[in-house]
Amino acid sequence: MKIVTTFHNSSSVLCSLKCRLASRDIEHLIVAKLNRIDVYSLQPQGLRHECTTEIRGKVLCIRAIPISGSGRSKLVLMIAHPDPELIFFSFKLPVEETAELVADKQLSLYERTPRPAEFFNNIIVHPSGKLAVVSCYTGKLKIVTFKAGSYEQDFDVSLPELNVFSVAFLPTSEDEYAIAILHIDHQERIQLLARDISIDDLELSPHPSALLHQTPISSKNLPYPTEFIPQLVTVPTVLPEDDADADEEGFPGGVLVVGGKKILFYELTPREAQEKQRGKRRRLEKKKKNEDVSVAAKAKEKEREREGRRRKPKATVEWPWTEVTAWCAIDEEPLRFFLGDSYGRLSLLSLDNLKYIGLVLLPLGETSAPTTLTYLTNQTLYIGSHMGDSQLVQVSPSPLSYIDSPTLPIPLDINTVTPNALTMPGGTKKGKGKAIANDDMDVDEDTTNDVSVGCVVNSTGSYINVVESYKNIAPIMDAVLADTDGSGQSQIVTCSGGHNTGSVNVVRNGADFQELASVLGVPDVVRIWSMRLMHNDKFDTHIIASTLTSTHLFKINDSGSSTTLTYVKDKTSDAFITDKPTLAFANVFGRNINIDSGYVDSSMVVQATPAGLYLLEGNSDTGEYELIASWDAVANTPPGQRQYEVVAASVNSSQIAVALARGELLIFKLTEKKEFELVIKHPTNAREISAVSITPLNPTAPYSSYVTLAYWSSKVIEIFILKPHSRTRDLILESLGKSEPLPALIRSLLLFNFGLEHKSNELNYHPYLIAGLSDGSIATYSWKLKELKKEGELKDRKIVSLGHAPVTLTPCIVEGKPAVFAAGNRASILSWKKERLIHSPIMIKDVCAAFPLNTPTFSTSLVLATSSGLTIGRVRELDKMHVRSIPFGLDNPRKIAYEPTLKVFIVACTRTEPGRIGDIESVTSSFRLLDDSTFAQLAKFNCEPDEEITSLTTFPLPTEGNATPLFCVGTYFYKADDKEPASGRILIFTAHETPGQSPTLQLSLVASQYVKGCVYAIVTVKNKIIAAVNSSVMIFRIDSSQDGSAPSITLKALPEWNHNYLVTSLASHGDHVVAGDQISSVSLLKVEESRIKSVARDYGPLWPVCVEVSDAEHIITANDALNLFTFSLNLNLGRSVLERDGSYHVADLITKFIRGALSVSDTPTLTPTQIFFTSSGRIGVIVDVVDATLSLGLTAVQRNLASTIPGIGGTSHTRYRAPKNTRGRSDADAVAFGFIDGDFLEQFLTLLGSPPQLQKVIEGQSEPERLTMSVEEIQKVLENLQSLH
Repeated sequence: MKIVTTFHNSSSVLCSLKCRLASRDIEHLIVAKLNRIDVYSLQPQGLRHECTTEIRGKVLCIRAIPISGSGRSKLVLMIAHPDPELIFFSFKLPVEETAELVADKQLSLYERTPRPAEFFNNIIVHPSGKLAVVSCYTGKLKIVTFKAGSYEQDFDVSLPELNVFSVAFLPTSEDEYAIAILHIDHQERIQLLARDISIDDLELSPHPSALLHQTPISSKNLPYPTEFIPQLVTVPTVLPEDDADADEEGFPGGVLVVGGKKILFYELTPREAQEKQRGKRRRLEKKKKNEDVSVAAKAKEKEREREGRRRKPKATVEWPWTEVTAWCAIDEEPLRFFLGDSYGRLSLLSLDNLKYIGLVLLPLGETSAPTTLTYLTNQTLYIGSHMGDSQLVQVSPSPLSYIDSPTLPIPLDINTVTPNALTMPGGTKKGKGKAIANDDMDVDEDTTNDVSVGCVVNSTGSYINVVESYKNIAPIMDAVLADTDGSGQSQIVTCSGGHNTGSVNVVRNGADFQELASVLGVPDVVRIWSMRLMHNDKFDTHIIASTLTSTHLFKINDSGSSTTLTYVKDKTSDAFITDKPTLAFANVFGRNINIDSGYVDSSMVVQATPAGLYLLEGNSDTGEYELIASWDAVANTPPGQRQYEVVAASVNSSQIAVALARGELLIFKLTEKKEFELVIKHPTNAREISAVSITPLNPTAPYSSYVTLAYWSSKVIEIFILKPHSRTRDLILESLGKSEPLPALIRSLLLFNFGLEHKSNELNYHPYLIAGLSDGSIATYSWKLKELKKEGELKDRKIVSLGHAPVTLTPCIVEGKPAVFAAGNRASILSWKKERLIHSPIMIKDVCAAFPLNTPTFSTSLVLATSSGLTIGRVRELDKMHVRSIPFGLDNPRKIAYEPTLKVFIVACTRTEPGRIGDIESVTSSFRLLDDSTFAQLAKFNCEPDEEITSLTTFPLPTEGNATPLFCVGTYFYKADDKEPASGRILIFTAHETPGQSPTLQLSLVASQYVKGCVYAIVTVKNKIIAAVNSSVMIFRIDSSQDGSAPSITLKALPEWNHNYLVTSLASHGDHVVAGDQISSVSLLKVEESRIKSVARDYGPLWPVCVEVSDAEHIITANDALNLFTFSLNLNLGRSVLERDGSYHVADLITKFIRGALSVSDTPTLTPTQIFFTSSGRIGVIVDVVDATLSLGLTAVQRNLASTIPGIGGTSHTRYRAPKNTRGRSDADAVAFGFIDGDFLEQFLTLLGSPPQLQKVIEGQSEPERLTMSVEEIQKVLENLQSLH
């Protein structure tokens, strides 16, 4: 059984809109992603996130339904899986509660018989909010009517136009409805027409509407679409203003056709002309019914002639760039539209002066390639993108940057005008030129005048200011898991983006460390503390740093504007013990029994060294310190015994715990006379103490009631409570319990409360025992003091590795919450979130010690000690996804590999130069070596013209006891007349440093092999290269010899394996290879010495797009229907077969699997095995459940959750996760098996605060469904699962 969970949610934006959801005067931005809806409110300071709604389905689009007369809107969402469906939402904003979208109604659109619509799966809503048109099946539309924004009724209408590109409402008078339809007919002509909607008759008009002339559109203006579909844009009617001239006409409105080489505007037909056309239609229909066959035939011929006659658009303008992918209107200017193309070229289209200067196209600048544009306010746009980061941009009236460069590149064959030429010449064109007869059915499109062709403005400078960016890593084309710093903490590096926003992204989860300052020249520090002049002071004044042999004192000089550290070597430091290492240090309170608390603020500090304890007091006037008391270990050794030596110490505000080398624990307090008083002498029966802690659970308390000890030999931790003796009333230590032996020596200890409350009966009280071990790992236990207070309970042990260096623990405050900074080879922050203890890795290495620091400049910071010096910084954004993007622009990364010996990433890029629609694209390909930390380019290889890299891998070549890294690249040659790739190459490179040009590498091509097809995938097995070339799996043996500094390599082709249609994916494990045939299924192969042997194959129609192999007997694959499948190798009648043992609908296109894990599991029952990546930017983790009993238990939890937590969208969770196929649904469709929905399962944790719902899940719907696992067991498993992703 496998669990599918999410590490990074889908980040691609599909749709967006602006409306007012609440009654108050606040507008909202709604953003739809693949499986969720985000709602933001427009605030003066920017966008504020209000709520997120998860959708159980694949989102297609979302639209606003205006509520007449209120200014508010409701929402309608269209989803595609498991069945097409509409979901109607209203927005709820309870007082002092979280806002939410509430699903009011779900309307199924599913029909068994019709063919799904190929181009236009969408919903459009009339501006009045009374009507919506839905398209999801060929040859029909669904009309939905609304009343006050709520669903009223729906009915289906037949649509004669089958292959519809776009539909838009036409501006009509009240209670009249008509739609414009752009479609391609049976003669492959793109046609534009309109049809009326009759609500009373529940139908579309059988004949085209007279509102808009039916016309084919020339392929010169609108070539047949290949990737992006042309769109219709409604242009509203604009009435003349009250103070307008008597001869000033209003604007009748119409429709724009965008997506071709020209933007075309077709104006609505005037009323008189409409009546004329209706009269012609009536006469023609009458003739068609004439008994005279010749008359009827002539009428039909006339009808066909009229349908095929091309009508002249009212206005046109050249579109200089690629296909339009998004548009939006400007609220205050209904005749102005923002348009964006597939390469992010943003422009403004104006119809303001259509009568005099035609359509005007004004370039604005370059953004991310938009999938959606939404105008917000004050010239601010939201740009939602699939290929790049979504953006919030503001359009300026004047250029902001690149003043001397063209705003956007415009082809030379397009005539342009300067901005100054747009000034309307005082009405000189009024009444001039030939008028266009709107009712003329015989107008030829080729007749033109100056006004109708419009103009493109040739401007300079960019008018766009990017206000905010929203990270997007979609689409992920390839990825690799790399430990770039050798710390053991892997990070994901993806090839993402496309068009003009290609990028490499480094993705990791954890905390962010903001370095604020550094101090070099302070080496070998192993412990560090900060010191205040007075205990209750806010700011620190000194830093104490200890090495293994000495102690150093630094003064902090912080004026608020600049900060320096001064090494103190004067009277101030004379009182400190500097010739010995310091084991513990702290500011302490003074004692005064005459006040209630007994503690007073003081300038005293305690320093603990191996030789003893030292109490120093500072002078607030001079800043100097003097030694006022001490406890000497040697002097206090009893006669005849081994001399005392302090091996570990811990100090809080009033107590000092000292561990002696002979295995004794001493606890001191300070007296009113400012002396040390021994209050407890606790023998440990000769057990040596390795670590001690007396840190209070309540950080504001002056003392601690608990002491924790760790022992050398047994590696056990013991917790004690300080309590008065029942008879003598002297303080004694009473053991509360021990831990089991830990796997390594304990070097640091902490009993710490991660909650904000400090009593055991309070909800936000979370005490944990934390141990830093000598092998570089952290052990944590939850700790609970039982009611009788005679015993403490340690449970839920977890061990997390931070490398191999001993770990130190430091309490600190991060973002206002208690936390622990753990430092070893790697660093991590332990904190409390989502009702569990979380580890947030920090990308800093080899920290020896840390301590909180607070100064005017560095407030709430940490000072870290490394081998070379001190670093001051601040921890931010706990347990947050961190994405670092390296932009590549038009060079779109498509394949990536990592070579740890050279510390480089190998990235294959494809570059497509954008041109105009219909132009031949120029495509080039290259691969680069990038530094693994800076991502600077170290070397580059350019492929031949028309050659594109399709696969990439790296492998070591053993040479004279060393391993030379080789880079293997697979390509294909593109030829326009090839039906399938006919030729390609396998290239092998090596790299070496260029003398005197560090850090530059030189690439050397050491072998090349031409093949008859496209090299879709490459893997290596031992000294052989396995390549998927068209329908074959080819094998090449690598023969090498040393020729000077570079190896000499030849590739020898061995017999190929050719039993497929189109092999596009390969995966290897040991000497086994899995081949994915995109037309068929998967095959398991074994690589032998000189051939490939077929082990087993699946013969079902799977259509896989990527594969991975867990081991020699287990395969996982994803197909084009967005499903996951697993196979295992079994024997059946003595024959090896691949048996399908898992299927699951993941609702996203998986593009890549990686073997490995993001974190190490600390429980044997859950093992992360693979990471997967999708085209929408989702990163998921697949976890194996090893225990069969646990698998059954979690499956039962999922079943009961599905009946308790209703999802939005779809019929049920079971139906949603059932595998989907592209052939339609049948009653025999199988349910998902072998997989569990981990994201859904983790919703169980949200029910812990709701006992009634929790009880429903436990009890199920019948006695057999009652869960056998307890709530505590389920909670523990799910918390472990969360820690793995």
